[in-house]
Amino acid sequence: MASERIITAAGGVVWRKRPGPREPHVEVLVVHRPSYDDWTFPKGKSDPGESPQETAVREIGEEAGVRVRLGHPLQQISYAVSGGTKQVAYWCARVVGPDEDTPFVPNDEVDEIRWVGVREARALLTYEHDAELLEEFRDLRERQAHRTRTLVVLRHGKATPRSQDVDDLERPLTSAGDVRAHQLVPLLAAYGIRRVVSSPALRCAQTVEPYAHSISTFLEIDDRLSEQTRSAQVQRSVAALLDRKKPVVLCSHRPTLPWILDAIGVDLTELAPGRAIVVHHRGGTVHATELI
Repeated sequence: MASERIITAAGGVVWRKRPGPREPHVEVLVVHRPSYDDWTFPKGKSDPGESPQETAVREIGEEAGVRVRLGHPLQQISYAVSGGTKQVAYWCARVVGPDEDTPFVPNDEVDEIRWVGVREARALLTYEHDAELLEEFRDLRERQAHRTRTLVVLRHGKATPRSQDVDDLERPLTSAGDVRAHQLVPLLAAYGIRRVVSSPALRCAQTVEPYAHSISTFLEIDDRLSEQTRSAQVQRSVAALLDRKKPVVLCSHRPTLPWILDAIGVDLTELAPGRAIVVHHRGGTVHATELI
């Protein structure tokens, strides 16, 4: 018996703040697709080799003409389609840059977009699974968890073995580690990472250098994230990063990661080389985590 075909896709509940008569309120973006004559949230199928995060940002941009950064993850929706099952990953997605004021240009997929309040969105949406997503977003908004801050904790990529001939701080990435460093660029971009922090070890710096270069920012070296650190130093470093509004990635080592995660308040046994945990937090509370 042939296995069921799984079609992966991704999208988001895109939101922005708009001033109301008394206080700022939240609007969400819904799109109209003429081929289906429906109102829905922007989403689309993944390209070969593309992560769900990359798909979500790309599809939102292509369908609605806005740039976003991903925040709190939402539930995955699955439903039957011709030839298999479609699985769609969703995130809260916040508009970034000036695109929100750029006039929408109709395209092959979408002929109209609307920025509406949550109540109006519920009346417009065609599908029940979109209504469930909207309700999940509403619940997050009530706790201000739709606007969490993002901290990515990353273990450096695969490095050359330890050797008496090479200072441990100078051990570089292997070719596989270098490949992973470049794979991380679109993933980190999907979360809108703006600050890049690394242990002083070369293998850590090389893991995040391609991303820092891609956004034309400098790499911040923090000795408190090295293998020769102490718990109290890690606590101070992480506290400073959690206090920042800009999304940040920090790259460190396996022995140091337990102290980092403990300082954040996250339970995790271990990260493989080149892997990361995305922490969505606000006001001292961790609201969600994702492994990438």
